[in-house]
Amino acid sequence: MLASDRVFDFLRPIQFRGKIHLVNRFAPAAGEHRAQVFSLRMKLDLGEHIQRMIYLGCFERSDTRYVRRFLRPGMTMVDVGANVGYFTALAASVVGESGCAIAVEPSTRAFEHLQYLVTRNRLPQVRIFHGGLSDKKGCAPLYCGDQRNFTPTMVAHGGLDPLEFVAVRTLDDLAAELAIDRIDLLKIDVEGHEPAVLRGATELLARRAIGAVLCEFNDYWLRAAGCSSQALWRLLLDHGFRDFRNNRTVPDDGVETRLLVLDQESARSLQLR
Repeated sequence: MLASDRVFDFLRPIQFRGKIHLVNRFAPAAGEHRAQVFSLRMKLDLGEHIQRMIYLGCFERSDTRYVRRFLRPGMTMVDVGANVGYFTALAASVVGESGCAIAVEPSTRAFEHLQYLVTRNRLPQVRIFHGGLSDKKGCAPLYCGDQRNFTPTMVAHGGLDPLEFVAVRTLDDLAAELAIDRIDLLKIDVEGHEPAVLRGATELLARRAIGAVLCEFNDYWLRAAGCSSQALWRLLLDHGFRDFRNNRTVPDDGVETRLLVLDQESARSLQLR
C-alpha cells in the first residue's frame, strides 16, 4: 500500500467543512488504489468521479447517515445499482454475519470491484449478482454517456451505443430464489430505471415485505424513461411509503435521494437517532 493511501485511510472518516476542496488537491490524480472504507478494503479507480469521492471520504454523506441510522445487526438490505459497492460495504459492516447484504450490479467494470470487496474481506453476509433488475426477465442493453462519471443506465437516450448487454430479472424472482421473506432496506440508484425495478417487486410490495426504500430521483433520466420524479414519488406513496422526515414535498426536477419508510415507528426512531 502506498504511503498516501495510508494517509487517506486516516482522513476518510473525518468530516469537516470544505473537506472535498482541500483533500482533492493532495489526492493522486488517477490510477488504481486500495482504500479502507467502513473497515473494509476496496479497490478504487481515482480517475472515475464516484470512486474518487469514496477515496476522499466525500461520497453521499447524507445518504450514508440515513443507511447507518436505519440498519441494525441481522437486517437485510438489497443494493440495486451497487456500482463498486460503497453502500454494500456499509450494509455489511452494520448488519454483520447475522444479516444479509445483497448487491446487484449490471456493469462488468463495476462488478469486478464488487468481487474484490467480497473476496478480499471474506464477507459471508454479502451476495453479489452480475446483472440488473427490471419488470421482467430477459436481456437489456446498458448505456453510459460519461465514462469519467461512470453511472450506467438501462435507459436508451441521446443516441448512446450500448456498453454491453446484461441479464435482467425481477426483484420478486430474486427474493424467491434467495428465500428472502423481508427486505428491511431497498436502495435503488439506477439512473431512471427505478420505476421498472419497483414494477418487478409487486409481490413484495403487496405483502408489505419492504420496510424502507432509499431511492434516487433523477428527473432527467426518469423523463428519458417516460416517467418523472413526481410519478415515481406518487408510486411509492401509493404503496404506503412516506418520507421519514414527514417531508411531503415532491422531489424537484434535479437529482435528489429520499429515504421513505413504510411505518411511522421507523420514522420516529430514525429522527431520534
